[in-house]
Amino acid sequence: MGDYWADPCGYLRELRNRYGDVYRLPWPMAEVVMVNHPDHVAHVLNSREGKYGRMIGRSAGFAGFAVGAGLGLLDGEKYRQRRKALAPMFGRRQLTRIASCLADEFDKSLARWDRFAESGERIDLHEELPAVIMPAFMRVMFSKELTDAELHQVEVDMRAWMSPFTYSLGFLGRPRLLLEAGNIAQAWLRMRRWVLRRVDERLVDGQSYDDTAQVVLDAHRRDGGSIRRRDAVLDIMSLMGAAWDSVDASLALTLGLLPQNPAAQQRLYDEVDGLGGAVPTFDDLDRLQWARACFAEGLRLEAPPFLLRVAKVNDTIGGYQIRRGSRVAVSPYALHRDARWWGPDPDSYDPMRFYDKDTIAARPSLAYVAFGAGPRRCLGMPMTEMIAQLLLAQLHQRFRVQIPTDWSPRYDPAASRSHVPAVITKVPAPAN
Repeated sequence: MGDYWADPCGYLRELRNRYGDVYRLPWPMAEVVMVNHPDHVAHVLNSREGKYGRMIGRSAGFAGFAVGAGLGLLDGEKYRQRRKALAPMFGRRQLTRIASCLADEFDKSLARWDRFAESGERIDLHEELPAVIMPAFMRVMFSKELTDAELHQVEVDMRAWMSPFTYSLGFLGRPRLLLEAGNIAQAWLRMRRWVLRRVDERLVDGQSYDDTAQVVLDAHRRDGGSIRRRDAVLDIMSLMGAAWDSVDASLALTLGLLPQNPAAQQRLYDEVDGLGGAVPTFDDLDRLQWARACFAEGLRLEAPPFLLRVAKVNDTIGGYQIRRGSRVAVSPYALHRDARWWGPDPDSYDPMRFYDKDTIAARPSLAYVAFGAGPRRCLGMPMTEMIAQLLLAQLHQRFRVQIPTDWSPRYDPAASRSHVPAVITKVPAPAN
């Protein structure tokens, strides 16, 4: 237990190296079967026969009764129907609108970074990026501009209530998560009340808004005719948490690691120069494939220790018997640093892993599970990738990012902050 709590990601990677692709991890009250080969990962995450799910039996029923039947707590046919209803959220029309909102807000927020470039002061990217991302994120979700105080409280609460899930889906977290359970619950309740107020405002005024929250509410109307506020609120919160959790830390890490690969960083500047100084739009995303690869590589290295499923039937994986009710887990962190799929130096930062078509084709598709896989693949993936592409492009249009040579990343999913110190300077204006 102590080894896990000291370094969960490193510990699971060591166990993978020691015991191979399938092993049992003893845990108080919950033995976990770890699977580490992409074929086994596909067997678990791509299961469309209902062999593996998020919850089982009474636990699923109790969770739905206690907090609402949001998408994340549904399974089987109910899950498939709800997900299908939410799919229009990320159709081309919605993504075009989202891209325009994001780019506009990023442009305004990054303009305020000019003071950092002028002063030459060292900033922490993990502290400053939320102030750029959150206003854009909330406008996309709710068509609403928040005060600085509201933005700060929402960001703090989201980070707090997502921490058990970020760490390892709650029951595998450090003891300190148990000590902080009260704070986490309070943050969740504050966030729920805040979202509920936004939903109630819409139900009262009867207007239809062109934003992501409205798509969720419309999906719930199609889903059952009338809206169960509790379920809709949970779906909105889940979407907010999933998108925010993926983009915040990974973008900071990406910006920290890029200078360690100067050729990759310069290639990003060259790609961004191709925009000619214009604010990027949805139609420009195909021209920002290197930016996408830079972010994907950051996500690979920032992977969480666990993706957890529950066996709903007796099964066999790699010749090992899996009993119904067993916890079965994939370690994205260990999977993403397996030399069999990522080369002799899997800890290095190299966006070419996600850009070169031959390199991509040579590895199993489920050697990379940053957004999960199969029927439960992250619904917010298109928005997360778009946030990253646009922000990387717009930031590098304006600034050059320098990272201290003695900095190295700290991979700890339980940490609320992983500091990324930086000094930024303005990109020189093009010569006439």
